[in-house]
Parts: sequence; C-alpha cells; structure tokens
Amino acid sequence: MVQYSHIGHILPRGSTKLFYGQFHHQLDDKGRLRIPPAFRKLLGDNPMIFCSFEKCLFLYKGEDFDKLVKERFMNADLLDTDMNDIKRAIFSSTQPLAEDKQGRVSLNQAFIEQCGMGKNLISIGALDRVEIWDEDVYKEHMQSIDYKKIVAPFTAARNGNG
Repeated sequence: MVQYSHIGHILPRGSTKLFYGQFHHQLDDKGRLRIPPAFRKLLGDNPMIFCSFEKCLFLYKGEDFDKLVKERFMNADLLDTDMNDIKRAIFSSTQPLAEDKQGRVSLNQAFIEQCGMGKNLISIGALDRVEIWDEDVYKEHMQSIDYKKIVAPFTAARNGNG
C-alpha cells in the first residue's frame, strides 16, 4: 500500500482548479512512482511531463501544455538560436504521462539522471503545474532563495514605486 505524506490539496478558484500543497513519496527500484491522487485527478486524461531547467519534472494538464506551446514557442523566430536550443531541450525530453495498471508512472533514466532524483521525492503544486523534485535537491533549492530580493519588485509595484 502506498502512503503519501502531504500538506494541502487542490485549491478551487472559480471554474479553474489550481495545484497547491506538497506530497512526499518514493521512487521504486524500477524508476516508477505514483502521482499523488489529488494531483492525478486534476491532471486529467492527457498530461505531459518534461524535465525543467531547475532539476525537477514539470507535469501539465494536456490542454495547458498545448496552450503553453502555442503562446511561447509556435511563433518564435526560426533564426533565434537561443530559442531553438530551449525548444530542443524541452521538447526532446517531453513525453505523455502514462500510468500502468497499478497507477504507477515509469520515469525514463534520462529524467532520473537529469533531475538528480533519488528514492525520496516531493511533488509540489505550483498553481498551473505539478513539480516533482528529489527531496534533497528541493530543500537545497528552497534554502538558496533570497526571498527579500525576489519579493522587492512586487512590493515596489504595490507601493507605486515600480
């Protein structure tokens, strides 16, 4: 039996449901994991998964992934080599999220290596997507954030200074 340690769940907001909270779970010896049920339900029928540049996996609802692609990449300049490199990095590692009969998702070895994933994982809600991190990588990332620096532009804008 799979046990999830979690905080939070899916937050309804108007007609759109957003992902929030965190779930602790494990990657098995065959590179399989179970997407937490609260997240899996909201991901719908055709979710997409890819390795981000932040050493974690991004999971999007199929329709949200399609929208992201259309908005950010479809009209990109063919001669923009930086954009071409970004597209190669993202789309060469993108795949549909497929579960086996037991509800497990097999991660390919490239995902596991690229994201530095060990046995203990954390899935977090990030509003429009789910992120799956190695627990230690996630803790290190979160501890490295200078919150005062990243919040300053929002505070300045709120106070009419930006």
